[in-house]
Amino acid sequence: MQLILNLIRRVELIIATMAFVLMVAVAFLDVALRETTGTGLDGAREAAVLLMILLVMSGFGLATASGRQLRPRFTDGLLPEAWQPRVQRFGDLLSALIFALLAVLALMFVTESLHLREATPVLRIPSWLIQMVFPLAFGQAMLRHLVYFARPELKPIDSVEIMAAKVNREEHRP
Repeated sequence: MQLILNLIRRVELIIATMAFVLMVAVAFLDVALRETTGTGLDGAREAAVLLMILLVMSGFGLATASGRQLRPRFTDGLLPEAWQPRVQRFGDLLSALIFALLAVLALMFVTESLHLREATPVLRIPSWLIQMVFPLAFGQAMLRHLVYFARPELKPIDSVEIMAAKVNREEHRP
């Protein structure tokens, strides 16, 4: 299972890196052309937005893989500490179910765009090609949380909890 998690993380990292590099290159080229010729690169803004969507959705998976995802923390102290392992496993199962639902809904959205033959306004790229990032990202998140549910020892430690432990140690030093 660790192999599956590592593979998903590598794919997300490659996609995020490529999207970021291409987004910066397109924006730079557009600005450079505007400054030198007075005319920018056709479709540069739309391409940058599409690449940003790809970057954000792959970054979403990378955040979860490294234990740095956003999560509500206001309930952390409500239940006894002894219950935490079971609560966290339940949370991973619930997260997997939510991501499965989101993946199905996103896939329905993509199917509708494919059926309607929608395309982006400037570049005329079929919309479903871009929209596929959503069911894929949600599907990967579902898979990742199912692995965390089945094998809790593979789940990364929450980075906020690590920082809190460091602060506590430093506060209690003589």
